[in-house]
Parts: sequence; C-alpha cells; structure tokens
Amino acid sequence: MTAFWTLLGPDFAGKSTALRRLRREHGWRVVSHDDEFLGDRPLISTLRRCWVDQALRHAGTRYTAELVLSVMHPVILHQRDELDRQATGEGGPLVVDSSYYKVLAACTLLGVTDDGVFDRWRAMRPPCGVVYLDVPPEVTWERTGPLREVSAFEHYGPTLTREGFVAFQRDLRALMLEQLADLPVTMVDGAAPPDEVLAKIISAVGRS
Repeated sequence: MTAFWTLLGPDFAGKSTALRRLRREHGWRVVSHDDEFLGDRPLISTLRRCWVDQALRHAGTRYTAELVLSVMHPVILHQRDELDRQATGEGGPLVVDSSYYKVLAACTLLGVTDDGVFDRWRAMRPPCGVVYLDVPPEVTWERTGPLREVSAFEHYGPTLTREGFVAFQRDLRALMLEQLADLPVTMVDGAAPPDEVLAKIISAVGRS
C-alpha cells in the first residue's frame, strides 16, 4: 500500500502555498479539498462552501451538529477516495492536506460534535508521518491581511476579533497535536522564509 504523509498546521500557516509548489515544482501528488486541487469537481467545492457559509454558521440554532457534520462528511470521504486513486498512479511523494485532523479539532472547539461521524473519520488509514507547519497565532493573524478574510470556522465568538482568533488558533494547535500522539510528527517553523519551509518539508518526507 502506497505510503502518504499529511501536511498540517493552523489557519494561514502557508499549507496551500507549500502544496502548490510541491506539486508544480517537484512533481508531488497532492490531495486537498482546496479549489485549485479539485479540478472539475464542483460538488466538493460547493459542499465545502455551504458547510462554512451556511451549515457551520447556524450550528446549534437552525441546524443540529449531526446535520452540520453530515455536510462536511462527503468532503472528508472525497479526500479518502482521492488518496486511494492517486496512490495507484505514478509520481512523487503523496501528501494530504490536513486529512481530517484540523476539521475534527476545529469542530470540537466550536461545540459541533458527533461521535458517529468522528469515529468514522478516525477509522480512516493514518499517514506514515505528519509534517506540522508551526506558526504562532499572532503571526497568522497578521497574515489574514487588512480585509481579515477569516471564516466562522477559524475564530471564537459570533464576530471576528483578534482575541477570538488568537485564542482559537492556540487551542486548535493543542488539539491537533493531541490527535497526533501516536504518529511520527516533524515540526517545521512555518514563519521561516517560504523556500526554507519548503526545503524542510521535502527533507522531512525524505527521512520518513
């Protein structure tokens, strides 16, 4: 069975940029539910947007946690299925964007939980290792830019504040790392220059 790795980190850690470069410049195989990696799969993009913009925003009021997670579940299943498809092909190392770890941790912090769904995610095949882009929340806050394009999935509270973002991202880091207790984890300074970050990711996977 083809080995794969997970690239994980907080919001605005630079995962998408690193994955883009790994695919374009180094020929790595990338599994992600970000639009640029989906190609002609509008179903997954639509589900993800509905989940963040509608389902999650109204969790606990208009929608139950079970319903909210049922919208995201197909996106996680897509990652699983795409991983299996790409594992049969040829190319460079195979890396998955966050797997289910970040979604599960963020949902837990926001009180959107369902043991049945979470157990199905946890039963999925684990990576042979995780590369974690570690960036302080104060730094990722600055990376959100002047427009503060932050979703309801990335901060505490009904409205965005610096305090709510920093506190959420700090707790998110702790919970994600807790999930990785039984896996080999390489910590990479995600605040370093992009070329240095990319080189460390490549080195970490090469040592695995």
